Amino acid sequence: ASSTPSSEVSLMSDWEVKMKAIVNETIQENVTSLAGVPSWMLVLLNEVLESKNADNIVEVWQNLEVYFHGGVSFSPYKDQYKKILPDSCRYYEIYNASEGFFALQDQNNSDELLLMLDYGIFYEFIDMSTYYQERPKVVPLFEVEMNKNYAIVITTNAGLWRYKVGDTVRFTNLSPYRIKVTGRTKHHINVF
Repeated sequence: ASSTPSSEVSLMSDWEVKMKAIVNETIQENVTSLAGVPSWMLVLLNEVLESKNADNIVEVWQNLEVYFHGGVSFSPYKDQYKKILPDSCRYYEIYNASEGFFALQDQNNSDELLLMLDYGIFYEFIDMSTYYQERPKVVPLFEVEMNKNYAIVITTNAGLWRYKVGDTVRFTNLSPYRIKVTGRTKHHINVF
């Protein structure tokens, strides 16, 4: 399997030049999967459609079957994607950051993410109802409860120590551990 665009194009710094180069390079390829942030990918796909004067991306890439997305919530973009991608296209969410790869959607037609427990990350969670207290309640993974909102704290084999990622999650299943990302800690109001 190969990927497109090339490293040379991917590393271009001028946004306008880079976008044109990506479109010109990728429309020649047999693209079967996409991966990226929904907002940026939507801009790219619309540029591809415009360059080929097409209404649906299947007119450009007949074998496109999956889009792996992450970085921001997909909900605000879902309807726009449904208009330009083939009905057969599947969507899978990944939850990663520069600090680590945390979870992925491992089931079709589900918005739950399987927490990755073997990627060199030790997880702790702060109950958001105690987040702004002097001594918030920090719980290890084996003590989390379903449907509670938690801030994620990680320790990694790369050197992070009890680092607050800034995201909040809710557990939807405890065996295996499945989560939904619920927001950011900075968006939760301190009632005091």
